[in-house]
Amino acid sequence: MLDEATQAALRQAVDSVEQLGLLFLHDARRPSLTALVAGEAIRGSWWGHPAGRRIFQVATALEERGDVLFVPLLSAKVTLVHRRLWPELVSVGESRAPWQLDPLPKRALELLDEVERTGRVRASGPSSKVLARALLVHSEQVHTKGGSHATELVSWRVVREARAISSRVEPERARASLEASAAGLGALLALPWKRKS
Repeated sequence: MLDEATQAALRQAVDSVEQLGLLFLHDARRPSLTALVAGEAIRGSWWGHPAGRRIFQVATALEERGDVLFVPLLSAKVTLVHRRLWPELVSVGESRAPWQLDPLPKRALELLDEVERTGRVRASGPSSKVLARALLVHSEQVHTKGGSHATELVSWRVVREARAISSRVEPERARASLEASAAGLGALLALPWKRKS
């Protein structure tokens, strides 16, 4: 059960991400969940901040509500993507554009093939990170039977089915929608297809 202050922070976070479409989990200069909950920009790690526990509770509650996906979208940082932008996000992920595929090493391509074939693969390391940052897969944190956390790479096909994302958006229109939301945060150039390598 969330205390009153955490519930208020959650409501504010829901309103913000719904209005903006995108929100950094943590950024010291641009709109972020950590600054919203803490009431101030946090430099460095937010885990040690006095509001760290509340930030974690709000982030967890947002994920459990099912209104946002956590994706390394802006500046390769964890970004909250509101459900209204999920069709655009999935469309960009499934587009297999040159900016996504051209820089991939062989091992990452093999891992991508495995994720596409099976729908879900537990993986970690550089190849899994490069696939998630290129938006080729959705990366999820899962609890193992042993009580630890692990990363699973999930195909966008599986995400589309699990989240009932039925509408499809042309990749160009999808990028334009995400660009408009990113620009509202002052983060247009932080999108992966806009970033300089």
